[in-house]
Formats: sequence, structure tokens, C-alpha cells
Amino acid sequence: MTSNLDTKGQSRGDRARARAYFRDFAPAMAAYVVAIVAIVTWGGLDGENPWRFVWALVPVVPVLGVVRAVVRSLRHADEYARLVQLRGLAVGFAVAMVACVVLGMLTAAGLSVPAGPWLAFGAGMASWAAATAIASR
Repeated sequence: MTSNLDTKGQSRGDRARARAYFRDFAPAMAAYVVAIVAIVTWGGLDGENPWRFVWALVPVVPVLGVVRAVVRSLRHADEYARLVQLRGLAVGFAVAMVACVVLGMLTAAGLSVPAGPWLAFGAGMASWAAATAIASR
């Protein structure tokens, strides 16, 4: 006989933490998307104006909001949720570092990889998400 405590759904506390995370994460991610679209559209990143370097860094501000959301979420998570996130982060970090080494060596060998940093970023983020999903099963 199983206990009524062994439910497959989320607890009330888990749902409250997920809502709090979404309230922190969603506005920061929306601001990031708006900043990227605005910078690419009106930032003049391919021009000669020295301000283009400042405009290129504008999306970093909303990314700091995303970091804040993740840190706050981890601070309020239980031990198991922290372990799952740590495993996902570790895999994402390792994949991003390997991607950086591969892209760096290819660039050093003369291959032009214009989107190289974005490829490494995407590989790290995608593997973080996948590893976290697998670890939480």
C-alpha cells in the first residue's frame, strides 16, 4: 500500500516556488528579447560610432535579472532541487567549455566561425536544460 504523501504532482510549496521563479524570470527574459531586437534593429552595431560598444552591452542588464532569478530560485529550493540544478549546471558548463575549446582551436587553425560564441552559449544552455530535465526524472 502506498502513502497518500507519495503523489506524482507538485506540492503547494513547489508550485509557489515555480510561480515566484516565473515572476522573476519572465520579465527579465522579455526585457532581454526586447533589448536584442532593439539593438540589432537600431543599435548600429556594424557602423563606426564608438557608442556601438555600449549599445552592444545593453542586453547584459536583463541577463543579470535572469541570473538573479536563478540564484533566488536556488536559495528557496530544497536539497534535491538544488542537486538537480547543480548536476544540470555542471553538464552545461562542461559542454560550453568543450565547445569553446573546439571553436577556439578551429579559429586558431584559420576557420572563420562568426557565430562561435553564440554556438558555445547555445550548446551550454541546451545541455543545461537537457541535463536538468534528465536529472529530475
